[in-house]
Amino acid sequence: MVVGLVCFALLFSFVGTVLGGIWADQSWGRFWGWDPKENAALLIVLWNVIILHARIGGYIQTRGLMVMAVFGNIVNSFSWFGVNMLGIGLHSYGFMGQTFYALAGFIVSQLLVMGLGVLPEKKR
Repeated sequence: MVVGLVCFALLFSFVGTVLGGIWADQSWGRFWGWDPKENAALLIVLWNVIILHARIGGYIQTRGLMVMAVFGNIVNSFSWFGVNMLGIGLHSYGFMGQTFYALAGFIVSQLLVMGLGVLPEKKR
């Protein structure tokens, strides 16, 4: 089921990133400008590709897939919210200074879940 969800996420992330580039070309005269928000969108696509490559290539099994999918939560949350906190680029809007602690808490919670996922079975 998780592989299916990652495929779904990859498809729509890729389509959304390409459509955003087409919109940017029409609006700003360039498809890609290496803006932090654009790079973050690309990072989501690349992380989903990495997950699928690792699973299909046999580098990870079920537990590794789940740990990588949880790290995908961190990638997505940083791409959506964390990049806005940088305050640079064409997409630097939405004064997110107060969201820093919520984002940091979410990232820590996901790292704890990942830590539980990599513990040996005897210690869980």
